[in-house]
Amino acid sequence: MTVSDFVLGFFKRKGSAVFIALAIEKAVRFLLVIIAAHFLTKNDYGAITYANTSLTFILPFIGMGIHQGLIRYGSISKSQQEKKVLFNMALKKGLILSIGVWVAILLLAPFVTQKMENSFYYLLILSFQIFSLYLLGVVKIYARLINRNKLYAKIVITNIVSLLVSVFLLTYSFKGIGYVISLAVVPFLVSIWYIFSLRLTNYNKLFVSEFKAKELIKYGLNLSIANVISQLLYAVDILLIGNILIDEKLVAQYKVANILPFSFLFLPIVVMTSDFVMLAKKSSTDKGYIKGYYLNYLKIFFVISIALLSLFFFFSNELYTLFGKQYSDGNNLMFIFSVGVVGALLFRVPLGNIMSAIGWPKVNLVVSILTLIVNVFLSYYLLNLYGIKGVAYATSFLMWFSGLLFLGVFIYYIRKKITPQ
Repeated sequence: MTVSDFVLGFFKRKGSAVFIALAIEKAVRFLLVIIAAHFLTKNDYGAITYANTSLTFILPFIGMGIHQGLIRYGSISKSQQEKKVLFNMALKKGLILSIGVWVAILLLAPFVTQKMENSFYYLLILSFQIFSLYLLGVVKIYARLINRNKLYAKIVITNIVSLLVSVFLLTYSFKGIGYVISLAVVPFLVSIWYIFSLRLTNYNKLFVSEFKAKELIKYGLNLSIANVISQLLYAVDILLIGNILIDEKLVAQYKVANILPFSFLFLPIVVMTSDFVMLAKKSSTDKGYIKGYYLNYLKIFFVISIALLSLFFFFSNELYTLFGKQYSDGNNLMFIFSVGVVGALLFRVPLGNIMSAIGWPKVNLVVSILTLIVNVFLSYYLLNLYGIKGVAYATSFLMWFSGLLFLGVFIYYIRKKITPQ
């Protein structure tokens, strides 16, 4: 495989539609931050950020991970009919299992927000995302399973544009409460629209899939646990700042500083979203293809990484002005985050997805656990030593650390010629 083959394959699978959709989504989410930064006080936005960050511990467990199993087993299923059966299995069982996750959030909310009491009611409203994001997730997965990346892109754009309109109107009218209501409710309404308009619940109920719900949940739980631990890389820093420094303004400053660098992570996500189904199919028959695929990915993203570092090295101060004068003292955090993002672009994101595609979700779990252990101690130490700048150093280091662990496993997988399970 050559670089041109890689690019042509991406466009053939309608990856350009996914790219446009996710680019629009990232741009709109950036606008949402600007809307929040201008319409809300710094204290309110810090409280909402803390509440939303708290949910990152639990959101990967929506549906007890059965949707993660849907994308893997749906990719290797043999017929369109079986894909639809698996979709409905994940839809029904996932919603039922999500109720338990939602109850857990309601019970834990008073303890999680104990030191930032203004976050309590925001967290209660945002907890409805347990259902809305799950529904949206399985609908988007189904579009990928049937190789309709254009439909996937349409769903993404419909959701994010609806969210933009809702956030602008409700935040302007009702401030923080309006902002979180939009985040919680809009994905739910969009999902219901597509489920019924595409008649996704109509299927042959007599058809029996070779894959059982237990298989999907077992696979999905490994990834869910890995994801929730992985999300701590982006959440531990916010929670430490909130609980140790107890300063909502510093939470807001830190969040604003990583918005733009982290937004570039959508680039590998675009590629993996477009190609995951194909990689899962190839994993059992053509390991050489996967090796060539990743090498060509590296060639393209190495150039992107150089451009990214240059952007934030030379223009970080100017970029802060987008958020308003109150965020102008960025302390070079944007460039620090961009260094870590390069590690995620080259190794962490693509190889983590490839491990899932070949059927090795436990690798993601082990890497996430090791990263978490280092994360907690390193972030705490550097926070006390250098303040929020120290936590940024820790986050960037851990992106490289976890990425290189994935690289080691990938090399082992290629050299040992192990048959994916």
